[in-house]
Amino acid sequence: MELRRAALSFTNTALAPFSSLPNPSLSGRDGKRWRVVCSNSTKPSQGSQMVVSITGATGFISQRLVQKLLADDHKVRVLTRSRAKARLVFPAEKFPEILIAEEEEWEKCIQGSNGVVNLAGMPISTRWSSEIKKEIKKSRINVTSKIVGSINRTNPDFRPSVLVSATAIGYYGTSETHSFDETSPSGNDYLSEVCREWEARASEVDNNVRLVLIRIGIVLGKDGGALAKMIPLFMMFAGGPLGSGRQWCN
Repeated sequence: MELRRAALSFTNTALAPFSSLPNPSLSGRDGKRWRVVCSNSTKPSQGSQMVVSITGATGFISQRLVQKLLADDHKVRVLTRSRAKARLVFPAEKFPEILIAEEEEWEKCIQGSNGVVNLAGMPISTRWSSEIKKEIKKSRINVTSKIVGSINRTNPDFRPSVLVSATAIGYYGTSETHSFDETSPSGNDYLSEVCREWEARASEVDNNVRLVLIRIGIVLGKDGGALAKMIPLFMMFAGGPLGSGRQWCN
């Protein structure tokens, strides 16, 4: 419900059209390197079309968001650390309208965007070690800090009007006796700590930029995420009930 409300809140925001975008930066086979140039010469105006910059766009949720935005005739700028990896998910021949930018180009792409969606972060569905835990936190905090800094440095005339930044229901911690809602305090375990710091960095965005924090839970889809990992076990008749259905009920 939280994700749905936040998503609707973002997509219903009256945002603006933007001038046509240049072709994405690519490294050609001849070794030449082409730069992304995100024009910021046009001040966003009110309208139905949006220009949205997205971090973590190759993830399970964000791939669907990108496809939905494109289907609704919005423009998408994918902010990534690896253009090559992003192009594997969004090949130019299938997604010619997407602009893909690496880190040194993020700030220019954020300028003139109507909104920024921050979904970056190392997956937590892996075996944790002290090093992995550091990387899980670092991947979220560092990207969020970079995005917020870029937004805050942007001229107010070209600054995005909304930042949608993901965190997780891990914010609340766990309990065998209590249920949680949006007013519940944060927990005291590792994931709670990650989420608190993650949200704190997002909250440093300029006061004139609307901030939407999305605390995402387990997202189920047959072609990715947790469900995709469980289905093969059930197909081999190794699955079973995950619980009574009344976990954490008072």
